[in-house]
Amino acid sequence: MNLGSLILDGLKAMALGMLWVFCFLSIMIVCMKVMSKALAPFSNFLEPVAPAPKKKKASGAKAALSPEDRVRALAAIEAVKLYRAGK
Repeated sequence: MNLGSLILDGLKAMALGMLWVFCFLSIMIVCMKVMSKALAPFSNFLEPVAPAPKKKKASGAKAALSPEDRVRALAAIEAVKLYRAGK
């Protein structure tokens, strides 16, 4: 066997492999489309999950803060004071 016939055999094997992969992927895409159309009537079989209830935001100046929020607010106020003072 010479080098030319080896390269030709390699190209044939590569083309055959690429053809098999192309055929497999094409068949898979067709099957997925057929299954999506066949299963479309069952798309509402499960009930959708209800969204989590939203927290009510307290309006007004006397809104109750949690202890962690109170500490964060005080820290932010002190940081602004220090920044404005130039420290």
